[in-house]
Amino acid sequence: MESPMEHPPYAGFWSRAAARIIDLLIIIAAFNLIYLADRLGADAGLWTGMGLDEGSPAGAGFSMANVLRGLFFLTFPVFYYVYLHGTYGQTFGKMALKIKVVNEDGTPLDYRKAFLRWLGYFLCDLTFYIGYLWAAFDRRKQGLHDKVCHTVVVRTDVPYPLPAAMEPEPPPATGPEVPTGASPADPASLDTEASPPL
Repeated sequence: MESPMEHPPYAGFWSRAAARIIDLLIIIAAFNLIYLADRLGADAGLWTGMGLDEGSPAGAGFSMANVLRGLFFLTFPVFYYVYLHGTYGQTFGKMALKIKVVNEDGTPLDYRKAFLRWLGYFLCDLTFYIGYLWAAFDRRKQGLHDKVCHTVVVRTDVPYPLPAAMEPEPPPATGPEVPTGASPADPASLDTEASPPL
C-alpha cells in the first residue's frame, strides 16, 4: 500500500545502521555498568554474588538474585526499544541521527506496534542480516521488520506534510442557528404536565 505522505524523506541505510550501532553501544554500556555495580556490591557484602566463580558450591548459580539479574539482562533491551519507539518513535541512536519510526500512513507507533517491530529484529537475524540489508535497496528504505509491521523510518530534520489522520479537522459548517429548545417563557417547554381543566 502506498503511503499517503507525499514524498516523505525516508532515512537511508547508513543512518539507520549508525543509529543501530549507537543503540547497541548504549545497551552494552548499561549492561557493563550494572554488572560492575553488582560485582562491587557483592564484593562489599551488600548482597550475594553470582556464584559462578571457580570453587563455588554446586547450585549456587540458581539463586533468586541470579534470576533477577537474568531478568534484567533479558528485558532491558525489550524495554529500551519498545518504550522509546512507543513513546517517541525514536531510540537514543535515532535521536542522534535525526530519524524516526512511524507507521506507513505517517501516524506514530503505539506500544503494541513497537513490540511487534522489536520481534521483527529476530526475523532479520534469522535471515543472516539480509532483512536489515533489504533497507539499502528498497524504494522506501524498509527493512524486513518494517515490511512485516508496515512501518517506515523518516528523517526528522526535513519537513513533510502531515498525513490526513494527523491534520486537525476543521470545525463543522453550520447554517443559521436552530434553537435547540423552546425558551423558558414558553409554557410548552415546561416538563410538568398540564393541569386538568376544572
